[in-house]
Amino acid sequence: MAEMGLGYGSEYQLLRFLGHHREELDKLILNATGLSGNINWLDYPYEEDRVSGDGEWKGINCFNNRNDYITIDSNWKKFWPNSGTAMNWDGIFTIDDTWFFVEAKAHKDESHQKCTATSNASRKMINKAFDETIKWFEAKPKEKWIDTNCYQLANRLAFLYFCHSNKIKARLLYIGFIKGYRRKKDEVQKAEEWMNIWKEELNTLGLDEQKIIPYISFIHPICEKE
Repeated sequence: MAEMGLGYGSEYQLLRFLGHHREELDKLILNATGLSGNINWLDYPYEEDRVSGDGEWKGINCFNNRNDYITIDSNWKKFWPNSGTAMNWDGIFTIDDTWFFVEAKAHKDESHQKCTATSNASRKMINKAFDETIKWFEAKPKEKWIDTNCYQLANRLAFLYFCHSNKIKARLLYIGFIKGYRRKKDEVQKAEEWMNIWKEELNTLGLDEQKIIPYISFIHPICEKE
């Protein structure tokens, strides 16, 4: 995980909205999810090696206070490789009994990632998880998920499938910040640009936009007001 940019970037902008524009952020979230109630954000874990002193939740660590964590952990180790880095979450919150896992973006290319797993065992395990996820979402991919540059979204969807398979209500929230980066040529100027990027990813993974509505929501906070 890279260090947080000062005055720009997705991590900075998310923390800025959490600290300075929480009411605006919460309204966007409730409108996008169609839910009501209190939004309860998890505090970030400490990480001494980073300049900020804070890190991100990884994989299933956020469930470590649940009574069934031992079972969840055992099932996770059978589902996803233990080597390498698990999913890093930009933020996590709950609304009632539903967990929301946040992906925040401020740069056009932040979503485009390839799988870096090299061992045959890890790739086999990931492919198996993807096959189960594809079946669950009734997706019709154009190519194997592990080979696309949409690997990040693919593994987040696999995580959702895992959660629901373990009776955990879970959803993704994508936050695409508008005018939130330091270079104008790389930042996104309009919400439509973010939606086009995500629709392209969904299309590559063979996902029906209507079928994923219960599982993924998108919001677009504006960082630089006119």
